[in-house]
Amino acid sequence: MMRVLFRIFGSLAALLVLFLTVGLFLPGTWSAESSVWLGVPPREVFPYLNDLALWDAWTPWGDVESTFDGQTAGVGSRRSWDHSNLGSGSITITESDPYRLVRYRVVIEDGALLIEGTFLLESAEDGSTVTWSEAGDFGWNPLMGYTALTMTKSQSAQLQRGLRELKSLLGGP
Repeated sequence: MMRVLFRIFGSLAALLVLFLTVGLFLPGTWSAESSVWLGVPPREVFPYLNDLALWDAWTPWGDVESTFDGQTAGVGSRRSWDHSNLGSGSITITESDPYRLVRYRVVIEDGALLIEGTFLLESAEDGSTVTWSEAGDFGWNPLMGYTALTMTKSQSAQLQRGLRELKSLLGGP
């Protein structure tokens, strides 16, 4: 009986070690990107990209109870949260070039996940094109390597949903 239990637990331990070892070699990074054409000029789009408070109208951030640390728009604007499902974190605008570019950084759980994001705004025929890109790094956590494998697809879908909401909000076909 002991020999059978030893084999069962030994096999489970070997599988766990294999699972963690494979996880160490998986990339902990991911990236996602999505674009949308809007039927309004960049000057009408830019405030919605540059003001974290206005993100509530078109991104999933509106569903997360959070606080603003000072200003809500431009470089240095910061939004923080402590959510039972999402953990604690913050988003900070790190670069803002009017009517052209907004960059931000998301830090979750004191650096367990870092995300760098960019909104690139370009004039397009009769409107604007917004390209939203994000890249994340889970670090060397062997369990998060498995999560990183699915992030490109899931995050791309989330970016696309947000841009569809922005298009709906600002108008355009």
